[in-house]
Amino acid sequence: MAYLRGAGSRTRRLAAFLARRARTAGAERAELDRRRSRTLFRQRAIVFTDTDDFTVLVARHGVLHFLMLFDRAVHALEPVVRRGGGRLLKAEGDSLLLSYPDAAAACRGVVAMQATLRRLNARKPRSERLAFSYGIGFGDVLEIEHDVFGLEVNLASKLGEDRARRNEALLTPAAAAALPSAVRGRLVPHAVATFEGRTIPVQRLRLG
Repeated sequence: MAYLRGAGSRTRRLAAFLARRARTAGAERAELDRRRSRTLFRQRAIVFTDTDDFTVLVARHGVLHFLMLFDRAVHALEPVVRRGGGRLLKAEGDSLLLSYPDAAAACRGVVAMQATLRRLNARKPRSERLAFSYGIGFGDVLEIEHDVFGLEVNLASKLGEDRARRNEALLTPAAAAALPSAVRGRLVPHAVATFEGRTIPVQRLRLG
């Protein structure tokens, strides 16, 4: 696949597997997938952030103003994410895609990011403040150098972009179930979301 060429070892390994899969008869692909799943997939917690009032901010102050604020925020947040054991996989539009080793680390990371944004916004005029919403998922995902794929990625994106409000972090059922009891005590029931015809009970992480 052209868009997977010329990157790191994880990406090259995925590209080679997909090329092999394309040459394999359809009936044999499920067995091929099963044999290679351990080398391709790993358990990760995924955080998807979305910028609150992005469209309004750009309409009022222009896209260059937004990019200045977003760049400032990413510059401040990257070391916070790394210290928490996470990786910033990519920034896309007004959103960030992050990977953490487990759900507890992801929750701690979101709390730390939220605190960093509060400090960054302090004493700034309203036109220079950014606020995020967050979606958190956990499960087997296919992670390469600068991207990640899987159902929990899609769910985290849906929660962060479509469901969570300003300064709100929502968790998938898998992410909530993977938390130790000490962190799970910070969750409160939020709502029931629908995804591909399935109802999903969503939990909210208390950030304060």
